[in-house]
Amino acid sequence: MNAAAGQAARTLGAYAARFVLGALMSVVVNRSLGPEGRGAYAVLIAVGTVALHLGHLSVEESHVALWSRLRDTAVVTANSVLFGAALGGVCAIAAAVVVVGLGPGVVPVTDPGLLAVALVWIPCAMTEKLLARLMVLRARIDVNNRSGLLSVGVHCASLVLLAALGKVTLWWVVALWTMSAALPLVVLLPAARPRLRHCDLGMARRTLRLGLRYHTGLVSMFLLLRVDVLILGAMTTTAEVGLYAVAVTLMELGRVPSDVVANLAMPRQLEDDERAATVCTVRSTRIAALVAAGSVGFLCATAPFVVPAVYGPAFTGAVGPLLALAPGLWAIGASRPVGAFLLRLDRPLRNSVTAVAALTANVALNLALIPSYGAGGAAFASSVGYSVFAALQVQWFLRVTRHSWSDLLPRGSDLRYLWGTVRRTPSWSAD
Repeated sequence: MNAAAGQAARTLGAYAARFVLGALMSVVVNRSLGPEGRGAYAVLIAVGTVALHLGHLSVEESHVALWSRLRDTAVVTANSVLFGAALGGVCAIAAAVVVVGLGPGVVPVTDPGLLAVALVWIPCAMTEKLLARLMVLRARIDVNNRSGLLSVGVHCASLVLLAALGKVTLWWVVALWTMSAALPLVVLLPAARPRLRHCDLGMARRTLRLGLRYHTGLVSMFLLLRVDVLILGAMTTTAEVGLYAVAVTLMELGRVPSDVVANLAMPRQLEDDERAATVCTVRSTRIAALVAAGSVGFLCATAPFVVPAVYGPAFTGAVGPLLALAPGLWAIGASRPVGAFLLRLDRPLRNSVTAVAALTANVALNLALIPSYGAGGAAFASSVGYSVFAALQVQWFLRVTRHSWSDLLPRGSDLRYLWGTVRRTPSWSAD
């Protein structure tokens, strides 16, 4: 087995373990909190993640875009820690001011202490994201595998222990969520070995200037994936948000295999010449389409039976939104490798137009459908928005590279490659 296939097998194994543990955590949280508590948890997660993505100023993507031109990893590593702590702290403070200022009538958060615990997640998560992307660029995916397994393993064990003691509360769930962002740093920091003396403020300014060019598009892309929860929360009940949050969580687990494919392909997409990067992107997109179809299809087939049986009858209403989300989340998963290739073109305005167009369609449909159809309407609207975004990105890629849609259709060789990789997956733990 060659090195690439071995790394793919180990990564799939790590993600499979994280999938299982994540599903178990989801069961514990949903059964313990119920739809109402799960909705309150979803709102806090939305506040934290929205603040993170509005305030990170696209530093992560700037590092990706600069990577082929800048190989001073010591500076990038040190600046990643600097950005994570500084920008993350500012984002957390700004989010607290906004949420308190708007009041619970707009953002249904009534406990300031609980909000503070949730917002500590932001600087931890920002630092983790920047260092994890650095590991991807260095082709050290195994480091990310270990950090992710540590985080989800401790998180899951803690939740199961609390459940056994009958102590699972919203406070504990939020505190463990925040802890799960800090734990990966135990692995990432020693692997990255940042030295603050290598911080380069001139390079930091260059990174920010480039990041700001991408930021409108990337914020729009994030809001495309999260704004539905906020709109639903403002227009319906917390219980309805809880049902929708379960559907979104399950479907996002279905995107994990295609994310693995995209992360494994990224170093070659950015470091090789454009011709080789194009060939890599085409094949990776075909494979991502296959694995996304398999994982999303499996969730759709099993959800009508598994959701009420595992989470309880109170969550049966999550099945309809989950099925409505499926087409759009498959499209997003299948097109993930294309998005990485487009970064090397250095066309931030075009990236922004694509994301804003999809977000506009998503918001308009959410506002039109949620009053009548609730969570189901939000799911359908979001699925359309995701599909629009994926189609626009793929069309741009095809025009630039002069490939056709048929080149992205999966082939027998792709299936054979996947089958060979899956058969070797258990070997990830032996390395």
